[in-house]
Amino acid sequence: MYKKKTREEKEKEIKLLIEDAENKVNKYFDSSKNIKEYLSFMSKFYNYSLSNTILINNQFSGAIAVGSYAFWKEKGFSVNKGEKGIKILVPNKGKDRFENEKGEIKTVDKATAEEKKKIEQGIYEIYKGSIYFTQGYIFDISQTNAKAKDLPKIFPNRWLEGNILNYNLLYKGMEKIAEKIHVKIIQPKSELGVAKGVSYTATKEVALNPRNSELQNIKTLLHELTHAKLHTRDNLDKYKTHEKEFQAELTAYTICSHFGIDTSEYSFKYLSEWTKGRTLNDKKNLLKEVKETSIDYIEILEDVLLEKDKHINIKYIDEGSELKEKSINTKDDEFLKKYIEKQRRKSLAKEKKKDFNIEI
Repeated sequence: MYKKKTREEKEKEIKLLIEDAENKVNKYFDSSKNIKEYLSFMSKFYNYSLSNTILINNQFSGAIAVGSYAFWKEKGFSVNKGEKGIKILVPNKGKDRFENEKGEIKTVDKATAEEKKKIEQGIYEIYKGSIYFTQGYIFDISQTNAKAKDLPKIFPNRWLEGNILNYNLLYKGMEKIAEKIHVKIIQPKSELGVAKGVSYTATKEVALNPRNSELQNIKTLLHELTHAKLHTRDNLDKYKTHEKEFQAELTAYTICSHFGIDTSEYSFKYLSEWTKGRTLNDKKNLLKEVKETSIDYIEILEDVLLEKDKHINIKYIDEGSELKEKSINTKDDEFLKKYIEKQRRKSLAKEKKKDFNIEI
């Protein structure tokens, strides 16, 4: 049966994960190839006026890759069912007009052959059509069926994609975390745009973007629950925004890594963007809180795993690395089997290494 790690063992593991993440974030950089790929991708999109840019961001915060329904169809993508278009002002030019000898005001396209000749000769004065605006609709790329692989690696709003075997189990664990820190998980109060989640500090609530994948939800909910615990109304001025984001993302990455969920490409880019060129004041305390929060949350999640373990009756073979199991049918049970086996192998390896005084 799976033996839960001691807090000391967890502290050691979390310390190593955090140190490794720090090193990788410090070395993270955008290659010239990735930058060219991004610029080439963005060159395909229309540059909107300042007025429309403000309108777009007021309705769908963070949108940068947007296009009409026809634009996305031309690119081979379709707008997802139920998505609301982003309203913009579409400039239109009225038709040019002229006045003939009879005093009739006509549009140039309705001119007779003789009238067109006189227009060319300058006999008739042309009155240019005025500019007027109509309402149009566009959609952000996140509102389409485009996949993360269709986006440049350094695309600012690139999302995590995919389902994970342990989704229901981990989500249940995060509901327990929310309950412990007196936070509610709710539906967004307004359109989140490209944001993957939000923490409503004043009301002690967090929400996820309904467009998220299961993988994105797990990572983002851990991120928002960290904000909810560490960045409350009582300490709003304790840390600057980039320091808060550093703590939230590093905690989410650390916990995901502990459970074998790889968010490194997403998390390292996020951390690099928020910390590059900025000073982290009192970094020692920032990391201390990350470590403590990671351990607290991991223990709650593990309690959910262990509770599940009691009900599916997994038994180990005394020797070897295989498992004998009973009633393992659901996706979550399959994940649990793998997770427990992974932890068991670590314990066995640790016991064997003791004889050689090797640290794992």
